[in-house]
Amino acid sequence: MKSNFGTVRQLADALQQQAVSAGATATSVRGSDWRLATVQTVNAGGTVITDDGITARQMETYTLAQVGDVIALTQSSSGNWLAWGRMSTGDPGWTTPTLGTGYTQGNTTTQGNNNGPISYRKTVWQGGWWMEWDGGATRANGAQTTNILSAALAAEFRPVARASFVAARNATSITGVANSTSVVHSVKVDFDSDGTVSLISAAAGATETNWFSLKGIRYPLD
Repeated sequence: MKSNFGTVRQLADALQQQAVSAGATATSVRGSDWRLATVQTVNAGGTVITDDGITARQMETYTLAQVGDVIALTQSSSGNWLAWGRMSTGDPGWTTPTLGTGYTQGNTTTQGNNNGPISYRKTVWQGGWWMEWDGGATRANGAQTTNILSAALAAEFRPVARASFVAARNATSITGVANSTSVVHSVKVDFDSDGTVSLISAAAGATETNWFSLKGIRYPLD
């Protein structure tokens, strides 16, 4: 038969374990904390639900949440949850596409005004997904076509609506203008929602565009 002292000690140990367990889960005891979680549901009101049932409000910098995102969560001592944002999966790197007939990728010596090859990547900026372009190309006389690429961009790289930009190009006289001193130094580039990238020049003459640069062009993907 156990002594009263032994029974009391066992009871004290059990109560201590209960207190530790309760403190580990009570925000009023353990204070604020953070951890990783996976997004299971994205709500329209600016909140996400994780795979373990936590509903957290998105920070302003985490605006394009997607199911499957691994995110950092933080909890206040009052029990409120915030989703800081997704964890990085590393630099996605640049993709160098194949250009259409008549176009030659830029390099650092002679082609594309030494801007390097045309390339692109999908990147996160200000909490949203963006498409970023780099490099330039040389166009053979008469080679201007609807799409400067050999194939349309994949759906994940296309803008929701046409994105138009003014891009640098070689200086040349304006076709059909009597004043031969008038020259242009730019060309309009349209990135369409069908995945095509088009040069829109003042005229489609044989020497209208010889080189052009897409360096620094960026458009949102949402």
